[in-house]
Amino acid sequence: MKNLSLPPLASVFEQMPGCWGCKDTHSCFVYVNSEFSMLVGASSPDALIGKKGTELSTSLSAFADAFQQQDTQVMETKRSMRILNVHPYPDGHWRAHVFTKVPWYDDEGNVRGVLLHGQAINNNAILEVGQWLCKAIEHETAIPPHKKDHPDSPSLTPRESEVLFLHLYGKKPQLIAQILGLSVKTIENHFANLRVKLGASSKTELADKALEYGVGSRIPDSLLKQQMALVISE
Repeated sequence: MKNLSLPPLASVFEQMPGCWGCKDTHSCFVYVNSEFSMLVGASSPDALIGKKGTELSTSLSAFADAFQQQDTQVMETKRSMRILNVHPYPDGHWRAHVFTKVPWYDDEGNVRGVLLHGQAINNNAILEVGQWLCKAIEHETAIPPHKKDHPDSPSLTPRESEVLFLHLYGKKPQLIAQILGLSVKTIENHFANLRVKLGASSKTELADKALEYGVGSRIPDSLLKQQMALVISE
């Protein structure tokens, strides 16, 4: 995304679905589209220009340091980052988005900030297609049929669904325990139960079995009420 000047960028952003914007090297907003400004409760896109995350609503400003650290990492590494964001917003509703952040370059190829795009995901599956494509390419096999409605599909508890969802994003038991406010031992017990229910002999096979049965890739309702800014790929 090199050589993008602000005027044409702004015009494009207003026509694209989702939340769009860009920040400078100090993580101050340079531009946001109308959808982003409405999401965070701003009176207009212009009302956010020059502001940082610390100047957003109380619930969002609590994560301002995390947002800025993500921006800094994207600019320093010149690599994109995807973040699962779940927050309560000023209108009183909780929402889940996957935000993608990429470096924003000037005409000389220097990093001038970060471009960001947020896609609302709610309760949609956001893992299955990419996971299966990777498996099919790696093993040169066809994508197997989805078994979500198969009578043998396992029934998971809400907590097992949370653990499995986070595991499919590559999160380690220690981080899962931290996110869910549980002990690592409790998380390992949930993994043991999941392996039994899905017939998996290891955590690696657990991911394959989960995708095969069509479980775990949808965001559990319980996680849609827990505020987080979780890096899911970088």
